[in-house]
Amino acid sequence: MPQLKFLCLHGAGTNADILRSQLQPLQANLSKDNSVEFDFIDGEVSCGPGPGVAGFYEGPYYSFYNWPRSLESEELEDEASLQQAYDLLYDIIEEDGPFDGILGFSHGATLAYGFLAQHRKKNPYDSPNSLFRCAAFFSGMPPFRLGGNDEWVYDKGIQGGVGIPTLHVAGKTDFVEQHTKKLYAMCEPGSARLVVHGKGHEIPGDAKSVGIIAPAFRDLCHRALFS
Repeated sequence: MPQLKFLCLHGAGTNADILRSQLQPLQANLSKDNSVEFDFIDGEVSCGPGPGVAGFYEGPYYSFYNWPRSLESEELEDEASLQQAYDLLYDIIEEDGPFDGILGFSHGATLAYGFLAQHRKKNPYDSPNSLFRCAAFFSGMPPFRLGGNDEWVYDKGIQGGVGIPTLHVAGKTDFVEQHTKKLYAMCEPGSARLVVHGKGHEIPGDAKSVGIIAPAFRDLCHRALFS
């Protein structure tokens, strides 16, 4: 199977090197048959470390846009920050692409889905795979804002999927598991796949978890090539 090139987006309060470390066990498994190439980029918004990051990984720490967006914040400011993140991805695709797939963890997965959904909405006559042929969302959440009492309010107009094969990786003890499954449910039933590992909000590197995720990732690549 030809090698597929993925653009990889890190979580909030981390960076490209941290995501590279988090994905290393999976990448080592996939390298056995040269399945993928992972390309990593940093977000452009400086911030503090994400939960559980300080003490384990060195900074600087970034997000791709103001995170989390709030219903009570200045909407124009948040939307401008989000648009800058979309513009960054368009620039990376133009400069370093083409890419076969996009991969995101947590905040990065939310960005990836939102980017694909808004592009599809704005360019309805483009081929669904004009940017990417597939997408992998690890602990992903639908684009949202936080309301009072930390209520999650999903963005409107983002249902209907992204038109390409997707893989959704959820953690059984992840605090966003229900949101990850919601994102899965928003994608096309015929082309979305869900796998669940036994860990929390992380990209697990233990042999059992990698043994669950790696075959599903290879299946995603196969579906991207032959769907």
